Amino acid sequence: MVQTQPSPPVSPFVEPWQPTPRAKTIIAVVTAVLVVLCAATYVIQRIWITPESTVEGYFGALADRDVTKAASYIKDSSTSTADIVASDKYIPPTKLKINSIDGDDEKTAKVSFFLGDQQVNAEIPLHRKKELTLGLFRGWGIDGGQPSIQISTSAPVEIQVNGKPLPPESQETRNLQVFPGRYVVSVADNPLVESAPVTINAGSGESEATLEPHIKAGAQAAVDAQIKEYLKGCVTKNVDTCPFTSSITKPVWRIDTYPTVELHLDESGSVQLETTEDGKATVTGTGYGGYPVDDSMSFDISGSVVVEQGKLKYQPEG
Repeated sequence: MVQTQPSPPVSPFVEPWQPTPRAKTIIAVVTAVLVVLCAATYVIQRIWITPESTVEGYFGALADRDVTKAASYIKDSSTSTADIVASDKYIPPTKLKINSIDGDDEKTAKVSFFLGDQQVNAEIPLHRKKELTLGLFRGWGIDGGQPSIQISTSAPVEIQVNGKPLPPESQETRNLQVFPGRYVVSVADNPLVESAPVTINAGSGESEATLEPHIKAGAQAAVDAQIKEYLKGCVTKNVDTCPFTSSITKPVWRIDTYPTVELHLDESGSVQLETTEDGKATVTGTGYGGYPVDDSMSFDISGSVVVEQGKLKYQPEG
């Protein structure tokens, strides 16, 4: 008869798992990776994705004149001023200093920077973004607060900023939302009107630029020359549309002195001609009854000045 050993009694308790040496190695590696990832996430969130880094990145984009990148930091921002900022007339802010950042999910950064040699103090509103960066990090954005330039003129003329036309949305109101920086506001180049340019340091809030357009000296000389040619033509025409005419037989006209004319830009943007000193002309010929005539008369000039195909043109009345 074969004798069998009785089975050991079964314990009612679960025996603790004893990892093998290989399992211990895997656990240690996974734990180390998780620790590193957590630490890296903390470092990225606390050092690289911070309100400070957002403000610094924004001003860095302006230093590069990169409107697309600068606008990416600002909520509901536009890139319509890209050409204006890309101009070499645009002076970006320098020497940024972040003085303080206060708040929780909505913060305010108090900063200072220089526009040329002028120091500017400003407040930049910040908000915690709702969307995640790389699915892990909540970054910061700038909540508007851009400066603006309100442009006014004594007459309706076309405006340029840094040598570029105003964006379509600003042409009617002439209120231009800009990025911090120095800008040059001027009348668009044309053969008739000019104005001294106005330099604006747009750092915070609204700045005002007022232009005083006036007639170019070269325009006055060009119109004077055209008026003189027009009057020379009137000497041989003797028609009612000319500033001097006579009913005598076979009149012969001679211009003794030409009138002095000044151009003025009115509030509507039209150019007005003003005769400040009359011209004088002499006519000779045969009058009623065959008597010889030798008369002198004074005359002035009227009409308008327009720009056609980039050139000035004097248009007489009539």
